[in-house]
Amino acid sequence: MNLDAPKVRCVTALLVGRLGDLIVSTAFLRGLRARFPEARIRLVVSAATRQAAGLIPFIDEILAVHPYWRPLDNINSSIALLAGSCDLLVDLNPSFSRTSTALALMARGRLRAAFAKGRMDSFWNMLADPPGEREHMLDRYARLAGMIGASYEPRMELRLRPDDERQAEVLMKAAAVPPGKLHIAVFPGNFKKFDNRWPEEKFAALCDRLIGETDLSLSFLAGPGEREAVAQIAASLKRPVPIFGPAPIGLTASLLKRFDLFLGNITGATHLAAAVGTATFGLYSGYTDAVWRLRGPQHSGVVAGSWESCRGIAVDEALRGLKSALAQRRGVRP
Repeated sequence: MNLDAPKVRCVTALLVGRLGDLIVSTAFLRGLRARFPEARIRLVVSAATRQAAGLIPFIDEILAVHPYWRPLDNINSSIALLAGSCDLLVDLNPSFSRTSTALALMARGRLRAAFAKGRMDSFWNMLADPPGEREHMLDRYARLAGMIGASYEPRMELRLRPDDERQAEVLMKAAAVPPGKLHIAVFPGNFKKFDNRWPEEKFAALCDRLIGETDLSLSFLAGPGEREAVAQIAASLKRPVPIFGPAPIGLTASLLKRFDLFLGNITGATHLAAAVGTATFGLYSGYTDAVWRLRGPQHSGVVAGSWESCRGIAVDEALRGLKSALAQRRGVRP
């Protein structure tokens, strides 16, 4: 296949997934930009991740795809895809999706790269081997980048906006987050996913143990639709703690940047924290440890014995691991 960079003037990348999927893909998108520096790169995402896509510094155009029950909202995106073919089409979705397949057919790329999925594979003229069950997402994208001759650094990256940075400062001051302490952002959310959510009572028990540490400051973070559930956990603690959110994704990212450590379930918020340089301590199932584990010495956590669920992690086990992470954070503070 002719992937001569000067001949590739238009690139369409498809990733109709969740927040974490999108953030991890920034490692690939950085290499895509370096491989085709003069090309116009268009990213097609789900409407739920449109705000986050706006923080990716390697993209020229974003098209959002809404759920099928909102067909009128998809007219503009469909027209844009049908308006002209692209030189290179890349499907970043690692598994088969009817939505991504329909979008790929509309985009009409001359060169078409994707993971083999066992369905519609004949449509693509460049296929990477299908992902393994235990293959990390960053390693999957490394293989996809290698197939198109792109450089690859397994590092997630987002660009924060000055307005969000200023507003985050205002919110931190309004919440009276004390200076001079290790600030921990606690995210007990992802309430729609039972197996990937550590029990609320365990979060409360762990936070009560941390509240007694004089050099620590805890704040809770709530995602969309989670404020009431998070407030219930916070209300059960021995002492009141601030609650931030829900907030637009850019502001949430700017808030997370101001914490020394993110403590929480393995969700898009975890990857958001990592992408802005905040250390993380995660509560992993066997699956999330294998496929979604945050990489780097600043990231740590505990892993449940179950492949499917993190819920079996004991509070004492989490506390032991967290104390080690906090010791590391104390060592790197100026």
